[in-house]
Amino acid sequence: MEAAIDMAESGHLVIGTLHTKSCAETVDRIINFYEVRDQAQIKNLLSTLLKVVVSQRLLKSAKGDGLVLVPEIMLVDNTVAACIRKDKFSVSEIEDAIQGGHDKGSLGLINSLAGLYVDGKLTLDQVKAQIDEKNYETLNRTIMQLNLKRTSKVPGGNK
Repeated sequence: MEAAIDMAESGHLVIGTLHTKSCAETVDRIINFYEVRDQAQIKNLLSTLLKVVVSQRLLKSAKGDGLVLVPEIMLVDNTVAACIRKDKFSVSEIEDAIQGGHDKGSLGLINSLAGLYVDGKLTLDQVKAQIDEKNYETLNRTIMQLNLKRTSKVPGGNK
């Protein structure tokens, strides 16, 4: 971890992998790699050095004929950087920032799952199994919004 941060500080492109469930959990894992006394400094470094985190999940397709990639993409903008720098790091705040950063290029897990459900690639049960129950309402709202967008794009679909 230290070598990766040293390389990034010197201007090199660093690509690495960690086994985590989400982009926010990846940042949390990096921070927790360090002693508590060093974490404030690491948070500041990460907030300036980190540019993007991609998380991937593979789920069986709804039809059972293969696997479906479920991506999550966190572009580190000012909002995400501020979340990283906070004294008390919060995975849920980072997840909310990703979900809210859609217009800047981030792709939240809920948006990704909702899109795959609307496309018929995943079942609703599969999608719900990937998120906490507290996020079901956001998922339902996102699915409704995606369905409305698709209906309005179909000729004669908004009668």
